[in-house]
Amino acid sequence: MTSHHSEPLPDWWVENKRIKEELDLPDYRPPRFLDDVYVHERVSTLEDMYDVTIRFRGIDTRYPDDWTVFADDTPLFEVGRRRDVNGNTVYQLSVKQFEERFVEEMDTIEDE
Repeated sequence: MTSHHSEPLPDWWVENKRIKEELDLPDYRPPRFLDDVYVHERVSTLEDMYDVTIRFRGIDTRYPDDWTVFADDTPLFEVGRRRDVNGNTVYQLSVKQFEERFVEEMDTIEDE
């Protein structure tokens, strides 16, 4: 599987793909939004814009508990997630919804 554009796949993607193939598991796809946009492709742009590191984390969670989106160490909002038929993560909002929510939360933090 290739990315949505012609750039080479990131090392972590290649490594996950290799492991899944070695174990005869279904195809690897990195986490993505409901509209099939890969999370890493959009998150890196927002990280550059706001000079933060964005992480999706679940603390003491079990599937299918929501995870929290963090900017550096600041929790911003929760996001639902599910697994597709191959066990890959799909976050339960579109990239547009994610961006709007992220910008709204960051603007709130900056106003404080």
